Amino acid sequence: MNDDLQLVVRIRERDDVAFRTLFDRYYPRIFAFVVRRLSDGALAEEVTSDVFFEVWRSADGFRGDSKVSTWLFGIATYKCLEADRNRRRRKRSSVIPTQDEILHAAPDEFDTAGAIEARSELRAVRGQIEELPDGQRAVAVLALFDGRSTEEIAQELGISTGTVKSRLSRARRELRRRPPLRGEVRS
Repeated sequence: MNDDLQLVVRIRERDDVAFRTLFDRYYPRIFAFVVRRLSDGALAEEVTSDVFFEVWRSADGFRGDSKVSTWLFGIATYKCLEADRNRRRRKRSSVIPTQDEILHAAPDEFDTAGAIEARSELRAVRGQIEELPDGQRAVAVLALFDGRSTEEIAQELGISTGTVKSRLSRARRELRRRPPLRGEVRS
């Protein structure tokens, strides 16, 4: 039985010294692997710690069908994918700061003329969305007016999230090609 495998057997028995030995032996390599995958040192430290926590927690599940190093890097790969997925999810759900110009363009509740103009622009936007092809239109309405997530739209329409994303992307691209609404500036 090789040295790494003996360490895992001892870790199953909750041997702290064996765990520390395995940790010291593999931490630098696992950390370097995770940093290359995530390009974020702080997140890489957290993920690498998660890898070793998982080793401690699930040492009983290691059957010995592969080398211990292969098992460790497999856990690291899974943890990197999970961290990247969570990072993308947090990025999507984070609050996006609004430009001051947009806030000043919002109608004052006592400004009847501004409220009428805002409703008129909303009707114009709805009109442009209504001209989109069926699939794009359905996705755009659910995302832009109902505030639904990609997953919710996919479930409601019975399509994949990838299809939702591509249809929404095409709808936005098509709307950008159209002439700007009165007073709108496009970059």
